[in-house]
Amino acid sequence: MANRVYKVGGLFSGVGGIELGFSDKEKFKIVWGSDFDRHASKTYRKNFSHPFYEIDINELNGKDLEAVDVLVGGFPCQAFSVAGYQKGFEDERGNVFFQIIRLINELPKKPQVLLLENVKNIYMHDNRKTFRIIQESLEKTGYCVLSKIMNTCEYTSVPQNRERTFILCFLEGKNNFLDSSKPKSAYFEKVFPTKKKSKLKPISAFLES
Repeated sequence: MANRVYKVGGLFSGVGGIELGFSDKEKFKIVWGSDFDRHASKTYRKNFSHPFYEIDINELNGKDLEAVDVLVGGFPCQAFSVAGYQKGFEDERGNVFFQIIRLINELPKKPQVLLLENVKNIYMHDNRKTFRIIQESLEKTGYCVLSKIMNTCEYTSVPQNRERTFILCFLEGKNNFLDSSKPKSAYFEKVFPTKKKSKLKPISAFLES
C-alpha cells in the first residue's frame, strides 16, 4: 500500500488547520471539509479548492459525502474548557460529539482512521466520566482508541504552550494503516505520539517584518 493516496474528510474544519497537516499530496488527498461558521468558511475556501460544506453538523448527511480513509475534526471545546461553564454533554456544543458517531455510521464506509482534537480539560472533565463516554462510544462504533494530551511546544518548533487532547482511532479488523502481525495497542504505543522536539524557534521567527 506504499503508493496509495488516502482520502481525508474534515469536520469542524474552521480555517483548515488540521486539514493542512494532511496536505502531503503524495500520501493524502483532502476530498471535503465542513463547518457552519461563515467567516471561517470564507477563509477555508481561500486555503483549499476541494468541496466544502458550510452547514451545521446536525444537518450534515453522511450519505451525501464521499467515503474517506481518514476523518479528522477538532470538535467544539467550549463545553469542556476551564474557561467556560464546563457543562459537558449538557451543553449543546458538547453534544455534537455524538453527531460524529452518527456521521461515521452514515458514511458509505467507515473511515479506517479518526483523528479528533479537543481541549486538555476534556480528559479530566466530570471526574473523567465525559472522556469515558467518548472512548466507549468510539469503541462501540468499532474503533481501537488511543489518546494523549500533547503540548504544541513539545512537538513543533512553535514557542507556545498549547495543550490539547488528541484522540487517535483505528478501525478494527482489516486496516491498511495497521501492521496486522502485531497487537493493535502495542502498535499504537510504538508510533504515537511522535518524538518530542528539542529546540524551539524564537517568537521573532514567526513575526512579520
